[in-house]
Amino acid sequence: MYHYVRRLRESRYPGIKGLELQHFKDQLAFLRQNEFEFVTVNDVVHGRALSSKSALLTFDDGYIDHYMNVFPILEQHGIQGVFSMPGKIIREKKILDVNKIHFILASLDIQAVKKLLLQKLDFYRGAEFSFPSNEELYEKLAAANRFDNKDTVFVKRVLQVELPETLRNRICDELFRDIVTERESAFVDELYMNMDQIRTMKRHGMSFAIHGYDHYWMNRLSESALRKDLNQALDVFDGVINPYNWINCYPYGSCNEDVIRISKEHGAVSGLTTRATIYHPERDNIFEIPRLDTNDFPPKSEGYLQD
Repeated sequence: MYHYVRRLRESRYPGIKGLELQHFKDQLAFLRQNEFEFVTVNDVVHGRALSSKSALLTFDDGYIDHYMNVFPILEQHGIQGVFSMPGKIIREKKILDVNKIHFILASLDIQAVKKLLLQKLDFYRGAEFSFPSNEELYEKLAAANRFDNKDTVFVKRVLQVELPETLRNRICDELFRDIVTERESAFVDELYMNMDQIRTMKRHGMSFAIHGYDHYWMNRLSESALRKDLNQALDVFDGVINPYNWINCYPYGSCNEDVIRISKEHGAVSGLTTRATIYHPERDNIFEIPRLDTNDFPPKSEGYLQD
């Protein structure tokens, strides 16, 4: 599972949580040298017998990195990648809140971001929005994980899921304008792929999955809201994704039995999660395929050895 793949040290945002382009090349070399077989999405979804050293490469969120940096390398080596992108980016040309948070955190020290966020929470807490005190929110949400310290997790969870959506959007917009840039439309063109690029990749053998329309946590949506989100996403990618045979790449890995059921009813044949372990076709539900992270492979680590 990949997200940003770029020359980080040479970029405007070297603090973004991504993979150095050279490390991506090194990982492909590592996989080839260790006799991994690069398989296609059809191999995985439609029942081909897979060896214990099968590798399917997936790329989430539709970054321009995937077109400029990843696609030429995959094509050169005859490897198919599976790419997924929220439909809202294409249709509305807006930056997703999750990406605004990434660039806010990459542009300013975490303590400074946390301070600004707490000030925003104090400002908005009251008649229009009712939510717990800063101390209660921090106690509930601040828990370090394998990628982020507890302050970073706190900021992400407040702005991704904890607050009412209207307020999350408002605070993300304000922090992004204040810390990163006021020119959101130009930033969209710099950050994401466009439909012409997606169609070019499709013609050259790359595969595409649905990643929702709004990049919501699907398991938190009502049934009607989830159906609307999937229908909008499928409409955006009409001609790129077969509406009767597609993969749901759940945003944040957010799936449950209802998400799977509704996805099936809309034509999905498989689903990709963010659970970090090896996929065993004979054991795992094809709608809950786990994915090891890029950080689980050399030169980042040898986490892939843990199953």
